[in-house]
Amino acid sequence: MVTKGLTFSALVKDLIALPTPCNDVVYYPANLSTLGVQEKYAVFQTSSRKSGLAYMTIIHPDRAKFILASSRASMHEVYKAIPWPEFDLGYDLGYEEGTFYYKIAPSLQELEFYFNNLKKQ
Repeated sequence: MVTKGLTFSALVKDLIALPTPCNDVVYYPANLSTLGVQEKYAVFQTSSRKSGLAYMTIIHPDRAKFILASSRASMHEVYKAIPWPEFDLGYDLGYEEGTFYYKIAPSLQELEFYFNNLKKQ
């Protein structure tokens, strides 16, 4: 499944709450938004606890955008295969701590080329 369009988000502590197409909300570190402002394109996977769907998400300079949706196992395989460097950010919500993983595309053109070719397969 490919998702399109602008998705509105909100800041919750140090995380951004992002509504999903399946009527859930997922979260990612607000620090990733600064990458978008620097015109760097971060790619990460996140999943809905309600539906079980996982989403591949891209941070653009002005928004976060879901580009793929599938099962968690399938999306994890897609994420692992992305050939770009992986980075991590720690987070602490007070009741939960963890590590958030993301990859940075070399450019918008390479990101679009990679995912357009992936969708054709």
